[in-house]
Amino acid sequence: MDAKPVQLIIPSDSRYLSLTRKVIEHFLSYKEVPSDLIYKVVLCVDEACSNIIKYSYDGKDNCPIEITFRLENDEFTVEVRDYGKQCDTASFRPRELDNIRPGGLGTLFINSIMDNVHYCTDRDCGTLLTMSKKLNFAESKPTPQEN
Repeated sequence: MDAKPVQLIIPSDSRYLSLTRKVIEHFLSYKEVPSDLIYKVVLCVDEACSNIIKYSYDGKDNCPIEITFRLENDEFTVEVRDYGKQCDTASFRPRELDNIRPGGLGTLFINSIMDNVHYCTDRDCGTLLTMSKKLNFAESKPTPQEN
């Protein structure tokens, strides 16, 4: 499949997250990715961007978030880059599941859905999060009926 990357740069304003979701949904639909996989991947990207807005940029709504994604050899890879406070991955702790309340499960979703997750803080500022997911088209598509 085509490996040309697509890049979005959005402000760190949660109102732009729906645009990001729609672009990735459309891109993956165009590539005939099954809807259940699209939903899971979009959820991970949305959670990553939400965490950037909340933690890296402390809620400031005018900072850049760069999202670059591609589909190559049935593997979807997305890079999410910010220029705010660098994350400390050692401090990532999802809340207890029996503590029912909104929020606190983004990193749990990301790590359980995506096949590879890597946070790079080896830069002057910000974090580059790279996530990938192998999309098993054969398993998700129905088998053709014999005539």
